Amino acid sequence: MKKMFFAAVAAVAALSMTACEGAGLGKGEIDTISYAIGADLGFNLNFGMTDLDLDNEIVKDAIKKFYKNGDMEGEELVQVRQKMTEFQYTRMMPYLNAKHVQSTIVTDCPDTLPALPTLYDEEFTREDASRLIGTNMGAWVKSIDREMHLKSVMRAIEDGLKLQSEEEIDSLMLLNTDQMRDAYMALQAEQQKKAMEAREKALQENLEASKAWLAEVEKMEGVVKCESGLLYRIDREGTGIQATADTNIVEVNYEGKTRTGKIFDSSYERGESISFPLNGVIKGWTEGMKCVKEGGQITLWIPSELAYGERGAGRDIAPNEALEFKVELIKVTE
Repeated sequence: MKKMFFAAVAAVAALSMTACEGAGLGKGEIDTISYAIGADLGFNLNFGMTDLDLDNEIVKDAIKKFYKNGDMEGEELVQVRQKMTEFQYTRMMPYLNAKHVQSTIVTDCPDTLPALPTLYDEEFTREDASRLIGTNMGAWVKSIDREMHLKSVMRAIEDGLKLQSEEEIDSLMLLNTDQMRDAYMALQAEQQKKAMEAREKALQENLEASKAWLAEVEKMEGVVKCESGLLYRIDREGTGIQATADTNIVEVNYEGKTRTGKIFDSSYERGESISFPLNGVIKGWTEGMKCVKEGGQITLWIPSELAYGERGAGRDIAPNEALEFKVELIKVTE
């Protein structure tokens, strides 16, 4: 039975997608894994995609180009994947399904079988499909690990393309199934170690940078420091009531920034105020919003331990990140 597209490396990618840097395995181990992955891709090109009649030279060139220079977070890859999805569902799958029907149904009247749908035309040429598939393969290899040995990958693809039968795949692979699993597990362990080390480094760097930033803010005129470490400044005195309990509900307009000045949240941009109980937000807000009266405006500088701590929040708020909020208190509900 023909293997599914990228099936043999899917588990590896799932284990490795979160790694930020390549693993620290030895050259021989990486070389072996690189060859095994390339062999799988070559096998799929040779047998799994035979009916697509791809230009394998274009496929190989696209693999190399993306692995060397492609941006895993770039817009180009997003567009390639969108185009690939369109090709798969509108062209490739209908064509291969019809091809399968024609090859498996035995009939004395072959003319009654459904005709093959169009696979290639001006919109999707054979060259376009080859380039899309090659780019996706290159991105797949790069997502598994950024220290794959490209020469070994490409050599194995060539070897896979030379196979005369599907049964020969066993003779091509350098490792048996158990050995391959062990090699991938070692790769995963190294990647996890690198990711943890990078996270610990980022935690410490953000913590120190946030402390230094808050120390400078504390020197600013009108800034008050609370016992908890929260800093605030009343930018406009209010005349209404003041929240006193954690169960109070406040209606506010606000803008949130990181210490680098990046706006990550703003009710002004959404064009509407927001209401919430003070016991339903970060500690810095719970404490800080009791320092200003209705109609007033306050700026809060919140240490990470009173914000989102080591976990951070979303893409914009890093772990151990101190934050700044400018808040207008519209109404307090007791």
